[in-house]
Formats: sequence, structure tokens, C-alpha cells
Amino acid sequence: MIYTGSECTLVWPTLLFDQTSLVLFTLDPAGIVTSMNPAAERLCGRPAAECIGQPFETLLDPFSYTKARLMLEHTFAEGGVQDWELDHLQPGRAPILIGYTTSVLTGADDTLLGLAAVGRDLSRTLDLTARLADSNQQLEGTLLQLEKTHAALKATQAQLVQSEKMRALGQVVAGVAHEMNTPLGFIGNNLAYLVQLLPTLQQLFAAYATLKANADSQQQAAITAAESAVNLEYLWDDLHDVVTESQQGVERLSGIVQSLRTFVRLDEAQMKAADLNQGLASTVRIVRSLCKERIEIIEQYAQLPPIMCHHGELNQVFLNLLTNAMQAIADTGQIWVSSEMHDQQIIVTVRDTGEGMSAATLAHLGEPFFTTRPVGVGTGLGLAISFGIIERHHGQLRFTSTPGQGTIATVTLPLAG
Repeated sequence: MIYTGSECTLVWPTLLFDQTSLVLFTLDPAGIVTSMNPAAERLCGRPAAECIGQPFETLLDPFSYTKARLMLEHTFAEGGVQDWELDHLQPGRAPILIGYTTSVLTGADDTLLGLAAVGRDLSRTLDLTARLADSNQQLEGTLLQLEKTHAALKATQAQLVQSEKMRALGQVVAGVAHEMNTPLGFIGNNLAYLVQLLPTLQQLFAAYATLKANADSQQQAAITAAESAVNLEYLWDDLHDVVTESQQGVERLSGIVQSLRTFVRLDEAQMKAADLNQGLASTVRIVRSLCKERIEIIEQYAQLPPIMCHHGELNQVFLNLLTNAMQAIADTGQIWVSSEMHDQQIIVTVRDTGEGMSAATLAHLGEPFFTTRPVGVGTGLGLAISFGIIERHHGQLRFTSTPGQGTIATVTLPLAG
């Protein structure tokens, strides 16, 4: 049947009320249900006859009671509301979320009759929102994992570059140390031989001195003039001091060479038992030559048992920490280097009186290429590599610092790595 003209005006509202999938309720000013369409009946799982005459809120989940009353108040006060979400009870199923738009109903003389509430099922929207939120969470997780992977790759690349540099430097240092050992050896031996000869030369000269008394006056004058020219009175003492100081210099150079060889440790591909105090002392000796007289390095080493480690790598960490401490001191200052045993752990501490660091700077320590030094002074790889080395030794590297009061770097290594 086709409706036309005035018939449409009468029939279509009824068809819309009966056939729409939207939930339709009318309520009186007290919030009592006065009518509901078939979609509302399907929502409530009850026929209209059971619901009409009941308070609207009885059709809702108890958690929505207060919100329903507020919806009525706002509708009567403002003429209507939009997208007001309420949970409806459903027999045998979980509550379903309905989004309501309301409007006040008035009579011909503007008498308040109640309100009309049009509801839309939001469960599909919620499901889509939940899926979008889940997808977004997965994407964020993937992005975070990619960022971590990228950071790890960047750190690994930095460590490989620096390790290759250190290996090349180590080979050069080892070669220099080896080449210096030979001349230092024969210089030391020659000086030791000269020390043995000095008493013999003095005895021989004393024997020749008796001949001076038997010489004629002209010869005696010539001998006296020669003795005065070389300042014979102090010659033997000066010669003894020169030889002794030369021996001390050779010993010092030999110590530096030995420190370089200890520091490099190119032959230690596998973990070996090592004395950390020896590595610390060798590294300090290298750094001390760079400090000149402006920085005093104070060493305090406790008795330590040997520890299984890559000694050369740990020496690299100690060098990085000492270098940072030295660079943090602008003028004059002090650096304390200490070791101790505590609870089956070896603790190495490097403390300086430098400029210190802010909390923001401390938070970035260990990040590859992060540096507070001017361009060309620091690469930002030293601490990143140091953190990696200590982590591989199952230890910890921590920093505490206060601007203007210096920095404390603490390396903690388990005795049983």
C-alpha cells in the first residue's frame, strides 16, 4: 500500500516509531516510562506493558542511576542533552551502553508533558575503539622496541668503532713498549757496570796521585792546573750522582713501559685472574704524566684477591674515568683513586674535585655520543663503552655528582663473575 498526502503525515511517524533500530522512550516529568518502541523492548528484553509506568532508571544498571537522574535534570533545565551514555540491563547478558539524545515534550499551551529519549547502541563503537586502542598500544610497543633496538645497534656500533681504535692503539703502544725495552735494557746494564767501575777508577786515580809528589815543579804545576780545570775535588761525587740519577731515570722509564704493557693486555682474549690494584696503579701512572703538577692523584688500595676478568678492558674503564676526572678539573685539584672489598664485591672509586654535573647531565651518562666537552675534545663514546664493559663483567657503574662539588664514579664488580 502506498500512502500519499495527509495519510503520510499520519502513518509515517508510526512506522518510524515501530521500525527504526534506534531506541525510543518517552518519560513523564517524574521520569516514569510512558511509551517505548519495539527496539526499546528488544533492548530491555521485556514487553512494553511491563516497563510502562516504571521509573526509567529501573531499566538501567545501578551504576547508571545517578547519571540518569542528572540526564533528566539537565533535559528539563536546558531543553535537551546529547550523547548521554547509560548502561542498560539485559537479561542473561552484560549491560549494554546506549548513547541518548533527549528533548523536552510540551503541549499546545506549552505545558510540560515530559521528554523524549532517542538511544543509539554504542557497543560496536566501543568495540572499534577498543580495537583501535589495542592496535595503538601494539604500535607503541613496536615503536618502543624499534627505538630500543636502534639504540642498542647504535651503542654496539660505537663500541665496535672504539674497540677497533683501542686495538689499533694497543698494537702501536705494545710495539713502542717493545722497541723501548731493548735500549733501556742495555742503558741500564751499562750504568750498572759503570757503578761497579767507579770505585776501581778512584783507586787507580789514587795510585797515580802518588806520582805527583815525585814529579818536578813544572809537571806538578801542570797536574794541579788540570785538576783545577775539572774541579777534581767534586768530580767523583758529581759523577756518582749523575750515574745514580741516570739509573733512577731508566727505572722510571722501565716502569712506564711496563705500565703501558700492563694497560694494553693484548694477549687476554679470555678471562683471566688479575690483580685490579696493579691495573689501577698502572693506569694512574699513565694519567699522572698528563696532569703535570696541577692535579694531585691520591691512591688508596686495599688488599684485593684476584678476580676473573678481561684486565685490558677494565683498564680501559679506569682510564676513561680518570681522564674524565682530570678534564673536569679546570685549574688545580685532587683525584682520589681507591679500592676495597665489601660483601664479596670489589669496589673501585674515582673521586674528583672538578666542576661536577647536574641531574640532567647525569641522566644522559652512558648514551653513545653524549658529551659535555667542546667539539673535538670528547667523542661521547668513553662512558658508553665503559658501561658496556662493566655490564659484561656483571657489575655496576654509578655516578653521583653535585655542580661545583665534584663527581664520584663507583665501579662494583662481583668477586665471582
